[in-house]
Amino acid sequence: MRPYDRAGDRLPPLPKPYAFVPFAPAGAVTVAPIGHDRYQEELLTGSIQGTLVALSPLHVASGSIELTGGQPSLVKAHFRCGDRPAIPGSSLKGAIRSIVEAISDPPSCARVTQARRDTLPPRIPACREVKANSRKDAQLCLACRMFGAMGYLGRLRFYDAIQEGEDPKTIQIPSLFQPRTRENIYYDHGQVKGRKFYMHGQGNGQAATGNVPIEVCPVGSQFPLRIEFDNLSREELGLLLVALGQADPPLFPKLGGGKPACCGSMRVEIASVTTYNGDALEFHPESASQDIEELVQDRPLTNMDRLNKLAAILRFPGKQPCPDRNY
Repeated sequence: MRPYDRAGDRLPPLPKPYAFVPFAPAGAVTVAPIGHDRYQEELLTGSIQGTLVALSPLHVASGSIELTGGQPSLVKAHFRCGDRPAIPGSSLKGAIRSIVEAISDPPSCARVTQARRDTLPPRIPACREVKANSRKDAQLCLACRMFGAMGYLGRLRFYDAIQEGEDPKTIQIPSLFQPRTRENIYYDHGQVKGRKFYMHGQGNGQAATGNVPIEVCPVGSQFPLRIEFDNLSREELGLLLVALGQADPPLFPKLGGGKPACCGSMRVEIASVTTYNGDALEFHPESASQDIEELVQDRPLTNMDRLNKLAAILRFPGKQPCPDRNY
């Protein structure tokens, strides 16, 4: 928010509602990705099922403006599957991927960034596109091997999560703008500070109040979660569960729009992790239930220092109030 957007903003700026997890000094480590031609016996294929719970109002924009028939008359609509609000699988996948990129060890690349290459640490820019004629020689970082890259499908599938229960409602949040200049905010001596994550607000999950009407799923809304995985190692599956908040310290992801206004706080509740025997010829393959605590207990692919820094940012409830004026 900018100082002249609200009449009372002659006051000093509030603290920033976000912080940074530093990049790994060594840069990204890349190796050849696993193919999709077969299920490998020594690796795990299966599914994760659970529930996403909204800890603050959730808004995933559909890109359309809708008439309400009341006041306010226009509202930014929530994404829907059919006639029900939903979290797109791509939105959840992106939020969890950003966590994996921040905490993975060996380090992952900076896949999505607006920063110039000369402001990033060495070897941190995005992995190169995997082309069909050179797929055998491809080299990808840990996050790209799990979640995918240009030319490589990845080994995780996140399904759309359709809201159950209470209908959406309309709230009004402050107008949000990108900063005029990024140098003093995102950079330190010409280098990007790290990966940016928004904090959760204090209290009971209420969003900041403003004059921009948006359609949200209210606090307490639940969304069935389903993630399928192919050919993951036990260590990779454990890293994914850590990113989903199943370890200590816990993580509470943020997704969707209005993050600076304290929207999009989520809790992930995992009900089961099921693996299959991987035999593609079996019509009903044998399944086995995996112990979640056992999978997250040993963390060879997790950098604990960066995990602790991220957990301090993504703690719920947070330490700061929702900013209702310039920050």
